[in-house]
Amino acid sequence: MWNPPAVGNMMERNDEESLKALGEAYKSAADSIGFKKLAPENLQDTLRQGGTFCFKGDKLTLEHYDAKVGDNCPIEEIIKVL
Repeated sequence: MWNPPAVGNMMERNDEESLKALGEAYKSAADSIGFKKLAPENLQDTLRQGGTFCFKGDKLTLEHYDAKVGDNCPIEEIIKVL
């Protein structure tokens, strides 16, 4: 289900207990609503990545688009603009 770089990034950020909890949450969702219903109807939606955006009032102070799963904005960059 996960690609190797994403797993590596998750392992760096989380301990074993939190990763087990995440796995159990996915399994519970799949068991409850079915694996096929976990994905969006439009498969193009699965290609969208996340991002991080910080604002001070109306002013954008940080704009980070995730290039791939696990490519989160470094927390140091977020703290700099707070």
